[in-house]
Amino acid sequence: MTLTLPTVDELTAMCGPLRTVLSHSGPVDIAPEHDAVYSLEILGGKTLRESVINGEAGPVLIIRLAEYVDPVARAKRYGVERWSVVDFRTVDHTVRLVSDAEYERQVRAEFAKPTLPLGRERFTGGLATFFDTTDVL
Repeated sequence: MTLTLPTVDELTAMCGPLRTVLSHSGPVDIAPEHDAVYSLEILGGKTLRESVINGEAGPVLIIRLAEYVDPVARAKRYGVERWSVVDFRTVDHTVRLVSDAEYERQVRAEFAKPTLPLGRERFTGGLATFFDTTDVL
C-alpha cells in the first residue's frame, strides 16, 4: 500500500496560503518594521527539519523547517527558511503539514534546478550526495 501525501498546492487550497515573512527581494506579508523581530524569532525557533550544503568556510545553503512563535500574534507557526550566500526567503503557516510539504518541495526544487554553482560529484547519488545533510529521501 502506498500513501500519497497532498501537494503544497492541494494543502494550501484546503488550509490557506503560505505567508511570506522575510525575503531579500520582493513583497512580504508582514509590516516592514517587524523584519528584525521575525528574524530573531525564526532563527531562535526549534529546528524540525534541515537540509544543508556546506562550502569550504561553512554553510552556503540551508533549507530549514522551524517551529516558532509569531512575535505579533503570539501564535505557534511553522516557517520554511531558505538561506543561501546569494539570497534568503522565509514562508510560514499555522499548519505544520503545509510547511512540511513546502520544505520538501523546496529541497527537491533545489536539487532539480540548483541556485548555486556546484561540482558534478554532488549529483551522483541523488539528494543524499547533493546535500551534506538532509532528511528528504
